[in-house]
Amino acid sequence: MKVALVSPVPGFQNELFDIINLFFGLTSRAEAGDAQLQVIIKEQVSKSQRYCKVLVTGQFEGEHASVFPISPEPLEEKRLHKRQQKLGLYHALAAATGIRPPWGALTGVRPTRLVYDAMTAGRSLPEAVAQVQDTFFLSDEKASLLAQIVAVQQGLPRAAGNEVACYIGIPFCPTRCSYCSFLSCTAGDGSQLPVYTQALVREIAGTIRLMAQRGLTARSLYVGGGTPTVLPPDLLKKVLQAAQPLIQQAQEVTVEAGRPDSITMEKLHIIRDAGAARISVNPQTMHDATLDAIGRRHSTAQSLTAYQMAREAGFTHINMDLIAGLPGEDLAMFQSSLSQVLGLYPEAVTVHTLSLKRASTLYREGVREAEEARVGEMVETARQALSRQGYEPYYLYRQKHMAGNQENVGYAKPGYACLYNIDMMEDHTTVLAMGAGAVSKWVSPGREQVLRSPNVKDIRHYMSRVDEMIANKNALFEGIGKGVRPPESD
Repeated sequence: MKVALVSPVPGFQNELFDIINLFFGLTSRAEAGDAQLQVIIKEQVSKSQRYCKVLVTGQFEGEHASVFPISPEPLEEKRLHKRQQKLGLYHALAAATGIRPPWGALTGVRPTRLVYDAMTAGRSLPEAVAQVQDTFFLSDEKASLLAQIVAVQQGLPRAAGNEVACYIGIPFCPTRCSYCSFLSCTAGDGSQLPVYTQALVREIAGTIRLMAQRGLTARSLYVGGGTPTVLPPDLLKKVLQAAQPLIQQAQEVTVEAGRPDSITMEKLHIIRDAGAARISVNPQTMHDATLDAIGRRHSTAQSLTAYQMAREAGFTHINMDLIAGLPGEDLAMFQSSLSQVLGLYPEAVTVHTLSLKRASTLYREGVREAEEARVGEMVETARQALSRQGYEPYYLYRQKHMAGNQENVGYAKPGYACLYNIDMMEDHTTVLAMGAGAVSKWVSPGREQVLRSPNVKDIRHYMSRVDEMIANKNALFEGIGKGVRPPESD
């Protein structure tokens, strides 16, 4: 849909289009004469309050008016101003379309953060969830999900003051999945892998030195990607050997095997012998036609074989990923995949919702969004089935342009929640990240401040500038330096 937006605050345009996309999927910006929908925002401001009216015309018709107080504190005033426009637009579009997105007016990645913020302000968990639901108009189902996840997280040990989460990124895959918009590239002939590994090992060593100088220890280590197991055995061993000081400290070590077509028994033994106890084997779907359509280039049989090999190699903590809303799949197909995965009895299952980013092949090929009711049924079916099998939801995050306005949820058997996933998503502790495109972040003791230091995304630039990435991590602890920036607003 083509949308024209007229707002007195140009700086809010991106956030306002995030609200519009909740109702219409991916939209494009247009001038008034070419638009199918026009949104006009008008404001009147006094010393103490702001009147805002949102008018929707064109294919749909609706309006909403609100009055918000003016805050004397500049940052708080900007937050309130933005919230007023976003909520006003949400109400106008809801009135115009009759649509009620399951997450209401929320567009941020981490809804749980809002619950934690309310609890920090002195509210109980039920009170905090109710506040978030009332403010942003969440469905009862999503409010209940938030309550469950935060309750599970509260029952887990928090990181000590000197503990950090560590991440090592391997941004290569056997092939690129058509839905993928993450930083990754195909391994190709493998010629880049040795050079990248050499640079990565250098950054790992520099990070370990930094931690020793500042008295930090690793609470968790997550080796992700991409697909780390795309590395040949000798390079995989080299990375894990370099990370041994972190592995020996960590309570939890995960290696994201991901693609079943990259898993061999030799690699599994290398991972297990290095000290990693948690591994992910991610089929995404158990239907070969879908796997072929999305560019996975492996079969369901390979997923089953990889899982059994992981068990034979001694892994007792295995996660498996599924995606709801893959093109061509209906509810029955998703249920079949879920049933097959549950029949393997993994310790954890992560249910993702298809997110169509502009960088993905699916988006470029013209697939815009799955049918919303169908995806919602898939996600709810998964929640119920996993609950019956004793899995608990333990972390959640959202992305823009998710099919059906749903979410990604990690489920685990009691005692098998992934600490890294929680710490990283909830900003419970500092994260030191290594590899191209990896993002380190310093979290103040009370979470009052979060500073981020992203590594360069381009793999070639990363390999030539790895010493700069190490220096940026050192600067992160001072809150100064090239590459260090404050967090984006949720």
